[in-house]
Amino acid sequence: MKQLTIYRILTYILIPVACFFGLMGFLILIPAIGNPPMWFMLFMFASLVIYTFSSLKFISNGIERNAPCKTSLRDWIRVNAFVCLGMGALFFLNAVGIFMLGPVALQDFVEKAMESQPNLPEGIDSGFFVSILRGVAGFMLVVSILILVHVILGFKMLKKFGHLFSQSTLS
Repeated sequence: MKQLTIYRILTYILIPVACFFGLMGFLILIPAIGNPPMWFMLFMFASLVIYTFSSLKFISNGIERNAPCKTSLRDWIRVNAFVCLGMGALFFLNAVGIFMLGPVALQDFVEKAMESQPNLPEGIDSGFFVSILRGVAGFMLVVSILILVHVILGFKMLKKFGHLFSQSTLS
């Protein structure tokens, strides 16, 4: 039961994260039409949203009410969980990579990136960008750990409560 409680808490924590990524996906929807490489990012954001709300439906309808669930719900959770595993791994590797850079290397990276952007306003310094980069890396690290733990627990819950998806209970 301890795993179920952790799974439930993580699901409710992931709801605002999924809403944030849903908003981000909505904002990049129009630019993605003309830029096919952005489709991958849009696909990953949509998968996180679908996975989170499918998991919420599984918890609220299946586990808490002990009501039978459609097998398509299990399939939605599984398919999007694999995408979320990839997304969580990418976020984790990116965050760890940023944190593993020393302060000097990170400062050099930011300064080179700023030099390649000629349209930046004059008052912006590299220290500001370093702090933003570290903040985003921290956010990505926390989100990646949440996603990875939730997906692992989600697979365990699907297995444990697999009887809720049996065809005979739906007819």
